[in-house]
Amino acid sequence: MAVEVPQHLFAWYLGDPQQPRLIGEIGRLSNGDASLSYAPGWLEHGFALSEDMPLRDMAYAPRHRRGREPAAVGALDDARPDRWGEKVIRTLYKKGATLRDHLYLAGDERFGALGVSGSAQAYQPFNHRPLPRLSDVPTLAEAVAVIQSGEGELGAQRRALIGAGGSLGGAKPKAVVAIDGQEWVVKFFDGEPWDQPLVEHACMTLAARAGVRVADTRVIHLPAENAIAVRRFDRGPKGERVHSVSACTLLRAATPDGEAPAFGYPHLARRLRAMAQVDRLDEHLSDLFRRMVFNILIANTDDHEKNHAVTHELVKGLPVVNLSAAYDVVTTGSGAIAHEFMIADDVVDPDLEAALSVHRDFGLQEAQAREVVSQVVRVVDGWREHFTGLGVTPGDVETLAEFINAEHLMAQRERHRTPPPAGDRRPQTRKPRTGTPKIFR
Repeated sequence: MAVEVPQHLFAWYLGDPQQPRLIGEIGRLSNGDASLSYAPGWLEHGFALSEDMPLRDMAYAPRHRRGREPAAVGALDDARPDRWGEKVIRTLYKKGATLRDHLYLAGDERFGALGVSGSAQAYQPFNHRPLPRLSDVPTLAEAVAVIQSGEGELGAQRRALIGAGGSLGGAKPKAVVAIDGQEWVVKFFDGEPWDQPLVEHACMTLAARAGVRVADTRVIHLPAENAIAVRRFDRGPKGERVHSVSACTLLRAATPDGEAPAFGYPHLARRLRAMAQVDRLDEHLSDLFRRMVFNILIANTDDHEKNHAVTHELVKGLPVVNLSAAYDVVTTGSGAIAHEFMIADDVVDPDLEAALSVHRDFGLQEAQAREVVSQVVRVVDGWREHFTGLGVTPGDVETLAEFINAEHLMAQRERHRTPPPAGDRRPQTRKPRTGTPKIFR
């Protein structure tokens, strides 16, 4: 039997989950889009959820849409489930769920600090239950397998566990679990050609060796395969929720009407320069540049705008943004060469010279940028030993070598392993951007 969704839906701010604050009412437009109108109390004491939603008494509608598919406005779009969460909702609660249904049925555990309730008087989320624990992960894996295959029975225990923590965004199967009093996202094996959870852990820890600030990860060994747990950067040490938006939302919000948003590392760097705390700006920009270089060298081309985010910190009541820790850093393995997130304004190729050409966007002198590239190259040179030391099998290592040690990447590692003398640097060139700009994923 399908779950009945309340006639009216309301957005709440859960920075302190013990004291939720009403943000405003979520509306449904005739085309299926989700709008948002700020409540009087939020207009007086709140903050703009995203740059395209200033504190004004009006109904905000999505400005940049992906074709005919319904969209949610501004930061509310990040609070909706993505493909995996939608699949869980269709399986457990409502087969023909709409965007409005998805916003409500995603429940209490969603990205950032926004919640959705059927009441404006009290925060009453759908399916508010205690999070699964580490010991529940094997049962969660069984539930995931049933949902993915469509075969077998979920049963009451599996339904309860996957419902409590299984409606996050992203395409891959995942669930939120409590580990040692903290919230972690557990990502499960999904039929990849190698042990994807272990490989992702290897990539993330290698990125940390290369100086990239990454989310903490740990491997969970299951009877049939591995899973990876990723510590949530949008949760504080005492359970507080941190308002966060994806780079997709951040860059769309800064794009004028009638223009297609451009998604890329230098574009995100420019928004950080405009919005981040001054005393941490250099740190964020340098970290983003290092992340870009590492993703190029590790053949992570699926580095799209939903795989980067910023967190909002309230300073004297006003939000300033901080670059989040890196997440979803893993060799793509599809054979795709073009990066989803642009390396330069007109470049999607994995080209280190293109990355160096935009060094000023990251607040770096050319010599500093070249030194960063060399540092990352030298770390990536040791990827085989690092992966093997973590238990990645020889067969998986050889398969991954087809991508990480691809000819075009090996040539660049050789060229940039040692920074050239100041007077002997190659002229910076940019290759034309391939493909056509997309609106957003």
